[in-house]
Amino acid sequence: QQAAASGAAAPPDYVTAICGQCHAVRDNAVSPNPQAPGFADIANSPGVTRATLVTFLSDAHNYPMQMDVDLVEEDIELVADYMLTLRSDDYVKRPS
Repeated sequence: QQAAASGAAAPPDYVTAICGQCHAVRDNAVSPNPQAPGFADIANSPGVTRATLVTFLSDAHNYPMQMDVDLVEEDIELVADYMLTLRSDDYVKRPS
């Protein structure tokens, strides 16, 4: 059994179910919706922290129109914590 190169764990089922229809929730994957950034791209963006992710996911008014999800705080923290596992010092954004 091989571990992921980045060392990131598999996404929780909840993250895959809620976010995976549009976003690439695994490292080095392509988003099903080309307009939805992959979670690794988001996690490795400059200035992104757990606090900024939680704030963004907590405020549905920040979301693009297509991203019509309503997350409770526990789920927001689960998504944010998982996304941060995709951080890598040598991350290279995939060409879109």
